[in-house]
Amino acid sequence: MNAPWRAGLKGCAFILPWLIALCVFIGYPFLAGFFFSFCEYQPLKAPAWIGLENYGELAGDARFHRSLGVTLVYAAVAIPLGVVLAMTLAMFLNARVRGQPFYRVIFYIPHLVPTVVVAILWLWIFNPKYGLLNIVLAQLVRAVEWWTGLFFDLAAAREGPAFARGPAVLLALPAALGLLVLGPAGRRLWRGRAAGLRRFLAAAAVAGIVLAAAAAIDAGATWLAPDDVKRLREPSWLSDGNPMPSFVPLAPPMALWALIVMSTWGVGQMAVIYLAKLQDVPAELYEAADIDGAGWLQKTRRITLPMISPVILFNVVMAIIGTFQIFAEPYIMTQGGPEDKTRFVAMFIYDNAFQYQRAGYASAVAWVLFLLIVAMTLLAFRLSRRHVYYEGR
Repeated sequence: MNAPWRAGLKGCAFILPWLIALCVFIGYPFLAGFFFSFCEYQPLKAPAWIGLENYGELAGDARFHRSLGVTLVYAAVAIPLGVVLAMTLAMFLNARVRGQPFYRVIFYIPHLVPTVVVAILWLWIFNPKYGLLNIVLAQLVRAVEWWTGLFFDLAAAREGPAFARGPAVLLALPAALGLLVLGPAGRRLWRGRAAGLRRFLAAAAVAGIVLAAAAAIDAGATWLAPDDVKRLREPSWLSDGNPMPSFVPLAPPMALWALIVMSTWGVGQMAVIYLAKLQDVPAELYEAADIDGAGWLQKTRRITLPMISPVILFNVVMAIIGTFQIFAEPYIMTQGGPEDKTRFVAMFIYDNAFQYQRAGYASAVAWVLFLLIVAMTLLAFRLSRRHVYYEGR
C-alpha cells in the first residue's frame, strides 16, 4: 500500500468516531422521524402505517395554524430587530472608545448564560409588581408625560385630537437648527469654521429632535390608542394576550413582545461576528470617501454595508434557523399562554410527542417545520443575490 493510501486510511480512522456519532445520533433520528410521520405511533408501541393521514390532519389543525402564526410573527419582528441592534453594537465596538475590550466582553457574556437561567432571570425582570423593567418603565413614562404635557393637552387628547399648547411651536426649533448645521447648505456655511461650535450645535440639534419626537409620539399615541398608553404604565408582560399596538393589524400581543425584548439579550454573539468583519473593511475606502465629502450615512450605505453583506446574510440565516426552533424560553416563562398566544411550533411538537403521546403526528409537524426553515433559508439566499458583495469575485 502506497503512502497516499496509508495517509487516507489514517485520516478516515481519525474521523470515524465522528462519522459513527453523526449516523447514530443525527442521521438515524432524521430518517426515523420521516418514517414515523407516516405512522400512528405511540412510544413503547409498534408504529402503524397510516400514509398521509397525519399531514391531512395537520392541514386542518387550527391549533397548529395558531402556533405557526405566532412563530412567523415572532420571526418577522425579532430577526430584523436583532440584526439591526447587533450591527449597531458592532459599529459602536468598532469605534475608538476607551475600554473597548471591556465592552466586548460585557456584550458577549449574555450569550454564555444557560437558557434556563436566562428564562428565570427574565421572569423576574418581567414581574408586574417587583420587576426591574416595570420600575424603570414607570419612571420613564412619568418623565415623558410631564415633558409632553408642556406642549400638548393630554387630557383633551384622550377624548379627541390632541390640542397643542402655545409652547408647541418650540418643538420645530431643533429641526430648523439641524438643517442649519447638518444640511447641505449648513455644511457649506460651516466648512472650515469653528468646528467645535458646529459639533456642539449638531449635538444640541439631535438631542432636541429626539425630545421633540418623544413629545409628538406620546401625544399621537395618547390620541390614537389611549388604552395602549394606559397598558404601558403598568404592563402585565407575560399574561397580557392583547395586541400591542391595538390598531395595527397582526401586531404581536404583549406577551409575545416580552419574548421579543428578551431575544435581544443574546445579540452579543452576532455583534462580535459583525465586529470581526468590520475590522477587515479597508481604511482606504473611508479615507477616499472623506476626501469626496461623504457623510457618515453615505459611508455606511455605500461602504460599510456592502463590505459586510456576506456576514449580514450569515447572521440572518442563523437567526432564521434559531428563531423557528425557539422552545425553552417560552416553555419556561409562559407555557404557551395566554390563550396559546406564545405557543410556538416547537412547543406544539413537544406537546404532541410527550403530553399527548402522538409521536407520529409530532414527527409530521417537525418535518413541516424543517421544510419551512429550508424554504425561508433558500428565500434569504435568493433575495440576497443582488445585494451581497463577495470581495474578489
